[in-house]
Amino acid sequence: MTSPLGDEDEDMQGSLNEVGQERVTRMSLSSEAAEWFVRLRDDRMGVRNRERNVRWLKQSPANIAELLRIQQVYQVLRAAKLQGPSGMAPGESSNIIDLEEQRPRGWSESNRLDLMDVSPIRRRRRRIRPWKLAAAVAGLAVSFLLGFMAKVAWLDRAIETELGEWRTELLTDGSKLRVGPDSLLRVSFGDDHRTIRLVRGEAMFDVAQDRSRPFYVESEMVGVLAVGTEFRVSRLGGKDVVAVTEGTVALYRDGRHAVRGAMPAAPAQIAETTGGVALSAGDQVSITRSTRSKPIAKEKVNVNYEQAWAEGWVVYEDKTVGEVASDFNRFNRLKIQVAEPSLAARRLTFFRGSATDPESFVAALATSPDIAVVRDDPNVLRIELRRPDAEISKSVEVGQPAADVPPSVNPNPI
Repeated sequence: MTSPLGDEDEDMQGSLNEVGQERVTRMSLSSEAAEWFVRLRDDRMGVRNRERNVRWLKQSPANIAELLRIQQVYQVLRAAKLQGPSGMAPGESSNIIDLEEQRPRGWSESNRLDLMDVSPIRRRRRRIRPWKLAAAVAGLAVSFLLGFMAKVAWLDRAIETELGEWRTELLTDGSKLRVGPDSLLRVSFGDDHRTIRLVRGEAMFDVAQDRSRPFYVESEMVGVLAVGTEFRVSRLGGKDVVAVTEGTVALYRDGRHAVRGAMPAAPAQIAETTGGVALSAGDQVSITRSTRSKPIAKEKVNVNYEQAWAEGWVVYEDKTVGEVASDFNRFNRLKIQVAEPSLAARRLTFFRGSATDPESFVAALATSPDIAVVRDDPNVLRIELRRPDAEISKSVEVGQPAADVPPSVNPNPI
């Protein structure tokens, strides 16, 4: 029969259990940190493992502290190795004692214990200089910071354009982006995914083929899955528009989480089994907040016009003056102001011009005898109807359209 433990014994037993559990946890943490330390020193470490390392470090400050501790130990051991007898400076005494020189006369292997008992070896402890320890910690911290900055700069970064700015970006996977003015995109690339979020504006995506890393573009109301194709995504005025100019994509309403891992089939086939809609070259889909719950309706788009946009040209057919003026205002700092609603409602049969040259559009309108252009402000071109009984004193000529792209304007309303 065993006697029950007293209160003090129970407290002591509980304390021992806690200490044991803490020791096991510390050993597990040290093992994980040591494994990460070895991996980080391997130049072949991939992007996926680096992302896992960042997530592991973010889990707890203890993870960071343990990895720093292992780095400190490594630096100390490495310094001790470099400062061995062969690398000592002249005149510096060594903390390694040659046992052969310490053996007394008549020593034999059987006297080993007697020798150690009679003649104990006095070892001099080498002090670790504080500045070396601080340098080791600082070095590891800087390496982590540089690695994180490199990841943000190349794998997780933002692409932003200002009003009137067009930009072409070549991504790390070889994909090419043509970003329109006043746009913002957030890029996140990894070993098994390529994800871009369109926050605002528009961009054309010429996607490099890589089935192991699907290319996914998401906005507020649409998501586009591709492998190697070309398409444009716009998010303007509460409307998301997707137009495909080459290949096929899978379109998802309301976006979705980033698609990861190798794609077993083409996007069109994946769309059929995952609730998406397959779009081919020449297809366009427009979704607004009021239509996002309705079935997706495809439209046809002129592929040549879409590709012209990627080159900085705009092409309009059967659009109103107000619609075209609104687009030019979105592209440029120089604004077009349409004075009368009746003038804004007039339709154009055709217009093609540079997206960064609003004056060419205004000049085309000015060829109509009843339209005048007024420039009271250097940054504003005001279009108004010419009145026969009133002289407009501040009418100006704003230049002629380019000879190779003459716009054709029908100034008559429907």
